[in-house]
Amino acid sequence: MNGGVCIIGAGTSGLAAGIASTKYLRGTVCIFERNAESGRKFLLSGSGQCNVTHAGPIADFLNHYGGTKKVRFVKPALFAFDNIAVMRFFEQRGVSFLKREDGKIFPKSLKSQDLLNVLITEFRGQGGILQTETVVKNVSKVDAGFLLATNRGEFRAKKLILATGGQSYPSTGSQGDGFRFAVQQGHRLVKPKPALTPIIVRNYSFADLSGISFWSANIEVHRNSKRLTSGQGDILLTHRGLSGPGILNLSRNMEPGDELRVTLAEPKKFVPNIFSGKKTLKNALQHFGLAERFLMQILKSFSVTPDQPVAETNRETRKKLESILTSYPFVIESLGGWNEAMVTSGGVILEEVNRQTMESRIVPGLYFCGELLDIDGDTGGYNIQFALSSGFLAGNSSQNCL
Repeated sequence: MNGGVCIIGAGTSGLAAGIASTKYLRGTVCIFERNAESGRKFLLSGSGQCNVTHAGPIADFLNHYGGTKKVRFVKPALFAFDNIAVMRFFEQRGVSFLKREDGKIFPKSLKSQDLLNVLITEFRGQGGILQTETVVKNVSKVDAGFLLATNRGEFRAKKLILATGGQSYPSTGSQGDGFRFAVQQGHRLVKPKPALTPIIVRNYSFADLSGISFWSANIEVHRNSKRLTSGQGDILLTHRGLSGPGILNLSRNMEPGDELRVTLAEPKKFVPNIFSGKKTLKNALQHFGLAERFLMQILKSFSVTPDQPVAETNRETRKKLESILTSYPFVIESLGGWNEAMVTSGGVILEEVNRQTMESRIVPGLYFCGELLDIDGDTGGYNIQFALSSGFLAGNSSQNCL
């Protein structure tokens, strides 16, 4: 079989690339998917509800992809097919959306399957071929384009789009094949690692408090006694350590042995009269709006009782309470692995990809999109947005060059 454009991977970016490349029906467009169904990982997004994008100006998205060095690369794709365009695309095909207070955008049905159905139907409706249970084993560059060796025989393509995803949630088919194909074609990688992942804390003492959250906490990551980075976001206590958006978004920068310093209570709230009068310690600490069970455990660790009058609490204990609540230390034992990570950090080096087209600067006719690239977004719809944007850009670029 010979095709104009072949795409490996029928996930979010692969289907987007397929829709864009079939727009003018210039040659056969075929997507190869190793699973029996498309979009397995897409179906898991947002716990099956699919946080497809985020509200607000698209310019506000730029700093949500792994640091300021990535801004220049993601801009052309995001501006070419922005969050408004994403919603309009689905709305024109019968999907309605709702916006949460935090800006996250979901389908009103809260079913990721509804969005996936639209992508598949649109691709097939434009004449695209979706070939499931097809495992691409090897990719070779030939004079006429590319030769793909699969479990169903050999296929030729003039243009090839790699949309295999990264390595997170390997049970969905994201097993790193695209990284191998990229290296075969001469590309280099930033070493892939799990991102948007919870952390396991060394000597963790809050297992019994699993489920307690802290809102908009300030978080600093320290390595070798120096501050590496910082951020702000909600934190969730788990039975092994920490999760929540604030932790997930910073996890790309964390390593085992790093120390997190979390501001659970703002220093400015420790005004002089907090520890004065006839209040008990329990009543005084309620000033910070922290969960009572958490505060009781903190007081227990100081060997003081909650009903102890603050007037009877010595200055040293008060200072320790202030210190620990304004900068609570957590030492990272390990980060969640591929089965817990929402996305992959690292991937194909961006300098080797044309940001205006998603085409390889090394191999003409080869395109990349989605999680395969060294781009990982914050939680909140940013990863699906980039997958769709980069997929549409890669697909448009490939069909325009046929």
